[in-house]
Amino acid sequence: MSFDSMSPMEIVATKEKKYCGWSIRDLDECVEDDEDMETIVIGDTVFPHFENQGSQLELYHDDISLGAISLLKYLFEVFTGPILDASFLTATIPNPRISRFLVDCFHLNSIRNCEKLMLYENGISSKNMIDQILDLASGVKNLDFRCPLPDDWRNPKILKVDKLLAWPAEWFTTTDLLINLDCECVSINETNLKWQSFKAFMLKWAMSEDTRLKVLEISFDGNWEGFNHDGLEVKDWDPEERDSHYPDIMLGKREWFNCEFASDILRKDGLLASFWRKEHSFHFVVWHDRHPIATLHPDPEQLIKMEDLEFVEEEEEEDE
Repeated sequence: MSFDSMSPMEIVATKEKKYCGWSIRDLDECVEDDEDMETIVIGDTVFPHFENQGSQLELYHDDISLGAISLLKYLFEVFTGPILDASFLTATIPNPRISRFLVDCFHLNSIRNCEKLMLYENGISSKNMIDQILDLASGVKNLDFRCPLPDDWRNPKILKVDKLLAWPAEWFTTTDLLINLDCECVSINETNLKWQSFKAFMLKWAMSEDTRLKVLEISFDGNWEGFNHDGLEVKDWDPEERDSHYPDIMLGKREWFNCEFASDILRKDGLLASFWRKEHSFHFVVWHDRHPIATLHPDPEQLIKMEDLEFVEEEEEEDE
């Protein structure tokens, strides 16, 4: 299911894998005496509309938000199965009307219980709106969160889902990384962190009993000058201990990380992790399965080669 707040539209797959769509437009856009205009009753709401064109039905209402909510309620009565994937894309600058509509959507049980959710706003989001959505979205496990927020925004709930993709995330702090983060797979972009935060994270992980984390990726607007392994027991890759590649779980295992060059950390409980650095990003994976190639049998083309990689080399750092 996808929703574009500029012109609300519901998309549903048919058995033939084609798409049917309903879009709602402002009633002021149509001409009242147009001979091709007729009305249709959907649920308890009357919508003016023109002759249906193909698989797209354009409806009109004097309040787009109310019309869209009414349409959603009706569709959820017809399609009673769970919503597997919901996307909310705001093409216009965020405003109170859009915020109210998005919150109203999450009062609908079908959306509230959706496990995979994408939120995108084309401008600074309302902190209050996001907090309300996170309170209501009780079923979300996989969150693609692309809502710019002030860097003073705080809500630990966003850091408790299974999979989190957040961009931009200037609000993400060292405290979030060390204390609040409790996800399996995390990709957080455009943070204000420094390399010292990543070093502290690895030191804490090495002393912890965390068995939930699988993948952590964080980009930052900084550099690695002064980075060191002090306090960490780091070793190079040993082919007998683990595979050369790790599945990119964030992308559904369509690609695999090359970890031949990565540095390894072996915890006292036997759990092994690898980390590597790129110019403006930190990458950390945990080997719950040390031989995923044998387990998952990836296509050889999915295994990225060393020559295709870009990463921070120790020799280059020393030259600086």
